[in-house]
Amino acid sequence: MLRAILTVFGIAEILRPEVLIRAAERLALENPDECELRPWTVPVARAEGVAFLLLVRRGGSYSRFKKFLGIMGLLSLLYPRQYLRYATKLAYTDADACHWRPWVYQATRLVGLYYVVVAVKELVRPSRTNVEDSQST
Repeated sequence: MLRAILTVFGIAEILRPEVLIRAAERLALENPDECELRPWTVPVARAEGVAFLLLVRRGGSYSRFKKFLGIMGLLSLLYPRQYLRYATKLAYTDADACHWRPWVYQATRLVGLYYVVVAVKELVRPSRTNVEDSQST
């Protein structure tokens, strides 16, 4: 399911990153019209979409990607305010003017928890090599 979600999200980021960003701003920011995106935010979002598509379609890369999500998830789970503050400074020229709705911090924690669970499941899942070795003996 994660692969399907990331694929759809990646395609949306490639084709229409502005639409995706503006929709997220209207949903999550109390004052979306007062926040100005940095010039690189849209191209970086598009590049992220390409990266998602490349990573979710390759076996070994996808496994490593899920482990990386676990690291990012741990940060957002434990430090949602700092995580959002850092991301806001990267994406907006006037980060201090952007005010997140209160629920966004809890949502950041939940997404972080989900990413940690995905990574842990990937870490405890037997690798194909180990399974093949045990079946051949």
